[in-house]
Amino acid sequence: MEPHTGPDTGPNRRNISVVQLICHAYGLSDASEITLEHIHRYVSERRRVEDGTHHLRDRFRPNIPRQRSVDDAA
Repeated sequence: MEPHTGPDTGPNRRNISVVQLICHAYGLSDASEITLEHIHRYVSERRRVEDGTHHLRDRFRPNIPRQRSVDDAA
């Protein structure tokens, strides 16, 4: 499985698989309990969360002006 990639960067970063995330999200004891419905539900919930926070990322993104190059018009 692919490891979870997110804002957890640094010395204490833990690699968590998607299977572990699904088990934790739905209170399953291990991967053998995961059904296709669990996977679809998890993906759709993640998509909703991502869509809901997308506009926040753009709003709080710092506006850093780029350096002008020699070819840019003044």
